[in-house]
Amino acid sequence: MKKINWTGKIYLSLLVFLLITFNSCQKKDTQEKADKDLEMISGHWQFKGHIGEYIDRISEQRILDEKKWDTIYPETEEAFLLREDDKNYPTRGEWRGEFWGKYLLSVIAAAKYYHSDDLKERIAEAVKGLSKYQDENGYIGTYSHSDFLEGNNWNVWSRKYTLWGLVEAWQLLEDDSILNIAGKFTDQLISEVGPGAEDIVKTGNFYGMPSSSILYPVVKLYNATGEKKYLDYAEYIVLQWSEHPEKLPDILNKGLGGEPVHVWFAETAPYKWAKGYEFTSCVEGLVELYKVTEKQQYLDAAKNIHSALVAWERTPVGSVSFNDKYVGSAGLINTVSEVCDAVYWNRLSFELYTLTADTRYLEEIERTLYNSLLCAFNQEGDWGLRRLRMSHVHIPAMNHFLEHHQCCTDNLPRGLFQAAEATLISKGSDIYLGLFNDGEGDINLPSGNKVTVKLDGDFLSTSSVRATISIDKPEKFDFYIRMPQWSSNTIVEVNGAKRTGEEKNNWLSIHREWENGDVIKIEFKLPVRYETFDMSKANTLFYPVDFYNKEWANIAFKKGSSEEMNQRYEHIKSLPEKEALPQQPAVTFFYGPLALSRDVRITEGDIFAPVSIPENAQTIKINPVKTSPGMWKAFELNLGDGQIINFCDFSSAGNTWSDQSKFNTWCILKNE
Repeated sequence: MKKINWTGKIYLSLLVFLLITFNSCQKKDTQEKADKDLEMISGHWQFKGHIGEYIDRISEQRILDEKKWDTIYPETEEAFLLREDDKNYPTRGEWRGEFWGKYLLSVIAAAKYYHSDDLKERIAEAVKGLSKYQDENGYIGTYSHSDFLEGNNWNVWSRKYTLWGLVEAWQLLEDDSILNIAGKFTDQLISEVGPGAEDIVKTGNFYGMPSSSILYPVVKLYNATGEKKYLDYAEYIVLQWSEHPEKLPDILNKGLGGEPVHVWFAETAPYKWAKGYEFTSCVEGLVELYKVTEKQQYLDAAKNIHSALVAWERTPVGSVSFNDKYVGSAGLINTVSEVCDAVYWNRLSFELYTLTADTRYLEEIERTLYNSLLCAFNQEGDWGLRRLRMSHVHIPAMNHFLEHHQCCTDNLPRGLFQAAEATLISKGSDIYLGLFNDGEGDINLPSGNKVTVKLDGDFLSTSSVRATISIDKPEKFDFYIRMPQWSSNTIVEVNGAKRTGEEKNNWLSIHREWENGDVIKIEFKLPVRYETFDMSKANTLFYPVDFYNKEWANIAFKKGSSEEMNQRYEHIKSLPEKEALPQQPAVTFFYGPLALSRDVRITEGDIFAPVSIPENAQTIKINPVKTSPGMWKAFELNLGDGQIINFCDFSSAGNTWSDQSKFNTWCILKNE
């Protein structure tokens, strides 16, 4: 009988097993890397309905109308001719220089949103006009002394927006002469502020943080040119955050630690350094740098900071900061927030969403859009808020130096257009539908197939939307639908048949061959819910609560140089400090993504009266009621125990910017 070599067979079997396992793992790793490397790309989307009308009204008043343009744009360019921002040199510098870039960035976003060739022509002329003021050494600025860098000034900060506007103009127009202007401009900056010259963290205010927020457009310039010197400069900026003599702002290292921003420096009040959107813009730049370098610590720090801002700075209505500083705002029931901070908060959320497909970031975009951004402009659409409150009266912006400009007014349109960019996104051949306001958009798949999605239906009225698919030719792909946290049960049908698909990470994925005319119906269950005020967070504040209440009460409309604005809004005065809400247990009610407020126009009785709430929010009954003029949504809430109270959506509350629409969003709870 022949002897069998069992040892050899075992070794051979083991080898085969290991090879199969290795190949399987390798394929899995390769697939995971491929999935990770697929970029999420925004399709084109235009909102309809209430949000669409709001955007159109603002765009017409601030951007599209040619006569308005001829009034609004020229003074941004003239600031580079006059160079008056350092007229008080060397005591103080100002920020006229930011408005060319800020305004143009909104115009560029509008050109993409509306597919406007007319706006493209205006943008090209604007760049040409700006280039006339470029010095031989590359400098473009509104400071006569380009080297006025240290002390109380906004020199480098203003240059940030010039560079940003130039880079995005190049992206839109694909005119390489614009890159040449931007390159010379940045080279001159590096010669003044950079290695071997002035440290960027020693320039301007707030420990160089506004200046170093130029990180984002610098990375964009590197992406456009491929010139390593710009990548080196970006890395230099990040290193500089830990190089200030007082060790502030140290964004990367502190961000990796994951602590709340307002407690990063025990000896320095956040009111003196943690400037809201300047800080957020630095973090956005860090995310953009991660995309280039793939240094995981950059992304980890940005994610940690975002989570900390959600927990410690973001209000129920999606605004962030207290009076434009990150102070631990979530511990204050009386908040007053800058609109710019909300716009840049959404920018950071968008950056992280398109990197991760994590719906948490999309939920933040939606919350801020439906509440803070929709209340940020007046009903005429021609001017914006400087500060928004959660009760009483909002604070309109005064013009800053130029007759028709102010930072929040110029930034807000761009924030709205970015929400459109978050609605319909592709990742490879997959499509992601993230927001549900009615509108229409299209996206191109890698196959060359064009897919159009049209959303019909006001889900806040009917609890459903209908998405109609138009496609050049049938194609198999995954259509992802966000399962929103504000819906307790979401049902999806395709062509009348219920679809369950695969639900993962709050996305429902439907894989099928899609054909022209396919219809997706999405039904939501929208219970009333509430979020509670966490009084314990006040224990981490640097100053006593009374300090912030005084700040909250003292804010009023400040007169600028525009007599028209002064006459329109001079009635908005400071408030008596006694009107501040008490630091007591309170709730904010929600319906879908809408925060709800009491407003004197529809709420009978005292809008500040305490309420009691049932243990189970599901028992709260809600019915729509007639709105007052200028309101979007109004509801009757039956809280039980005879408490029937009318509320409106937060974005409508207070929108007369006067006591005629005094409002309140936090509901103090009765002591029971």
